[in-house]
Amino acid sequence: MCSGSIRLAIVVWSIGCLSTIAAHRILACEPSPGHSHWNVMSAVLESLVAAGHEVVCVTMHPATERLAAHPNYTHVDMSSMAIGSLQIARDMDYAHVMKVFRSNAFMVGLATTRALYVCEYLLDMPEIRDMLDGRGPAFDAVVMESLHSECMSALPDRLGVPAIYVIPSPPVNWMPVATGAPDHPSYLGAMLADRPTPVTFRHRLANALVYAHTTLVRWYNDAGRDHRWPEHRHTMVFVNTHHSVEPGRPMGPNVLEIGGIHLNRPLEPIPRDLSDVMDSSNEFGVIVFTFGSLVAMNTLPDDVLDKFKIVFSQLPQTIIWKYENDNMPDKPENVVLCKWLPQRAILHHPNVKLFISHGGMSGVYEVVDAGVPVLGMPLFYDQPRNIQNLVDLGMALSMKINNLTHTALSEAINRIIKDKSFSENAKRVSSLYRDRPMTPSESVVYWVEYLIRHGTEADIRPSSADASWTSHFMLDMCAAMVTALLIIWFVTGAVLRVALNKSIPSDVK
Repeated sequence: MCSGSIRLAIVVWSIGCLSTIAAHRILACEPSPGHSHWNVMSAVLESLVAAGHEVVCVTMHPATERLAAHPNYTHVDMSSMAIGSLQIARDMDYAHVMKVFRSNAFMVGLATTRALYVCEYLLDMPEIRDMLDGRGPAFDAVVMESLHSECMSALPDRLGVPAIYVIPSPPVNWMPVATGAPDHPSYLGAMLADRPTPVTFRHRLANALVYAHTTLVRWYNDAGRDHRWPEHRHTMVFVNTHHSVEPGRPMGPNVLEIGGIHLNRPLEPIPRDLSDVMDSSNEFGVIVFTFGSLVAMNTLPDDVLDKFKIVFSQLPQTIIWKYENDNMPDKPENVVLCKWLPQRAILHHPNVKLFISHGGMSGVYEVVDAGVPVLGMPLFYDQPRNIQNLVDLGMALSMKINNLTHTALSEAINRIIKDKSFSENAKRVSSLYRDRPMTPSESVVYWVEYLIRHGTEADIRPSSADASWTSHFMLDMCAAMVTALLIIWFVTGAVLRVALNKSIPSDVK
């Protein structure tokens, strides 16, 4: 009887504690048309609404099932601006994608120019204008993606609330400006560089050039505009990386790694027909081939498709190929075509031996979580460095699709499958990735609530964020030291000349 009363008291006390948890109103903004960007942002928002917070999100993307079904989520549609290249980016033509993103150097200007256009549109939306003018409901925090420009910083700055930036890629070049994290091109790879860690002199030189170019283009595009990162001490950046995959870099408490946050969603079931194919695959197993959501595989050049088909037809494995058409000319018998794949669930199937991928961040963390080796064929943006990370970890090989040959493709596939070190390294990296004190979702909820709870007292921004570029690179100190050495040199020289003139007899002179 006594123990039952105690249990009842504990339950009542617990319910009372839960009822006192404060729900906060959070404004979210995802202006990027990229589906992979929304994949990360929506996972962050799903974590917040699941924790009991109310989220109002401005985006062109339709809500995920978990968001749409939740009463705490409100969608503010900005799809009326989705024209031309700013439409939701899914299953695009390969030639068009490679033309738009023809080089990383070109992409810097393109990204910042589009960002300014998006910002002008957003800031003219009646809903946003009402918020900025104080006519809308109050918010406790703003969660947003920056699109490589300071222009959206006006939103949290004007509202006077904590700002949380969600970066769906590795650390971008503006991040140190906002966070004060140390950044130096001699040992930290720029996001648009091909290598995450420059090693040789050539790598460091290339990395420094990319770093300088990115900085100058962004500065030029934002010059003359009243844009700056909020100087609040309670601003954070959530970056879609994890130190098990991305090389470790020095970061303050205002930078949080949330790599793989979209894995908080339950595994989607594999369709019965596809599951039967995978279950009944022979002892050689299954190879999964996809370039994600951006590029439609059926739009690849015919000569490239032919190389894949010829090599695949010679393999003993079953090939599951994400392909947007029902029919493929000359399709090999061991190839199974699917317009859509529950990719994460498939990668966890025990018969999967290899993942052929372009190296998008979502797919990278899905394959790392599953512990499957990778053959990477990066196309643009952060994909070359994402694949290079896996290569450096010993769980992948990388190939350039423009230089693809039958022999090279066949040798790469067979090497990864036959050399057990690739699979062993993939499982080792998976173990490192999974071993963490909190899930990314739990970390996101904790830190958002922490910033709201403590407000301006949440002093998590390092003082390095306020340092000028001259003091950051110690140019003022170097100048002072050089000046002091020059003064000592000239004074010493003058003293020696005087002393020597006095010590040498006049007749010698």
